[in-house]
Amino acid sequence: MESVTKYILCLSAIISLAASCSDAVDLSLPDTRDGGGISGGGSRNETEDTRRTLLLYSAGNNNLSDALIADIEDICNGYVPSGNYAYSDALLVFASNYKTRKGPCLIRIYKDGEDVVRDTVRVWPSGTSAADTGTLSEVLDFVRGRYPSGEFGMIFSSHSTGWLPEGTDLTDGDFPALSLAGKPQRSIGADSTTGEEMDIRDFAAALPFRMDYMIFDACLLGGIEVAYELKDKTRYLLFSPEEILADGMVYTNIVSRLLQENPTNLQGVAEDYYNHYNAKQGLERSALISLIDCASLGNLAEVCARIFRQYGSGIPDIAPSAVQKLNNNDTDPRYPRSYYFFYDFLDIIGQLPLTESEKAETEDALDECVVYKANTENSFGHRIETFCGLSMYLPSAVEDNSIRTRLNEYYLGYKWAQDTGYPDE
Repeated sequence: MESVTKYILCLSAIISLAASCSDAVDLSLPDTRDGGGISGGGSRNETEDTRRTLLLYSAGNNNLSDALIADIEDICNGYVPSGNYAYSDALLVFASNYKTRKGPCLIRIYKDGEDVVRDTVRVWPSGTSAADTGTLSEVLDFVRGRYPSGEFGMIFSSHSTGWLPEGTDLTDGDFPALSLAGKPQRSIGADSTTGEEMDIRDFAAALPFRMDYMIFDACLLGGIEVAYELKDKTRYLLFSPEEILADGMVYTNIVSRLLQENPTNLQGVAEDYYNHYNAKQGLERSALISLIDCASLGNLAEVCARIFRQYGSGIPDIAPSAVQKLNNNDTDPRYPRSYYFFYDFLDIIGQLPLTESEKAETEDALDECVVYKANTENSFGHRIETFCGLSMYLPSAVEDNSIRTRLNEYYLGYKWAQDTGYPDE
């Protein structure tokens, strides 16, 4: 894969679960999903309570097809669970492929001795779109029913543009879709044959059960809007608040982190991602990554709601130039200025006249949510001076009044806006 493919195409990926050694995230919590929590340590008997299931949901019926196929190959070249017996750990891939034009299929990948087996579990009819909420729900229900487990995690891989609305060209004043260089960009997921894509809110509503973790190998999903929308659908989120380079997650290591290590090591997945890109040069040395504990997001919302009630009238006056921008570079001609909707969450709030105690309370609430965060010194040509682990929409960054008004109206549909009153204009 060329190293810039995912950056240009905004490849998305999903969340993974973390826990291992002294840096492990303790997932031994009874509320992680229906039917029990995650076992912390000790021997693992072959029962559905101790089995771990990992699903890579690869919505690749689009121009990302080659990159997503390469990700699956990387998985097969790394750790693969052994055996296809009743309660062995289940590694599953749901994939659609633009080139074959065949219906998407679900495969189970496992080792039989030294051989890696790709066993087709189910094939969907031709024309079935992986970027359809009905398909997403059906696949997840099928997997959970076929492979009941004590722990369930998903990686989602496809196009994405974070919290932004699906479909439109803001540069021409149209709404609600967004296009860059004449090419439509997606809220999440994309099917080039049917033209389908998913709004983040619809994506969240379509998830039929609460997972232990989700990993997004995807552009621009690491915002408070996305995290808060998904907080009741997963315990942990792993994502990036800006673009992702072609290689995406470190797929040769990812299954080992999630199914071989015990307990599951989400932080290791994030560290692998950061270390991989931080070792590169030039624009390829670009990475922002965060691991979020969704159980603490409610408290963060309560703190922010009080702040926005007190100081929200000042939000429209925040100068974008004073806030850390987390997506793309101003000099890139492909991206119009109106595209910069992703700014550092804490840096936005820091522009308001908070008292020292209010600042401390906000930082403490944020620290409870952000389990791990890392960033390269520069990213896609701009300096990262500060990074709190989450992005947030900054209305004043949208210069066109009409577009900003319509975006704000759309934004009010997010639970984050409803529960905090942000933005106040």
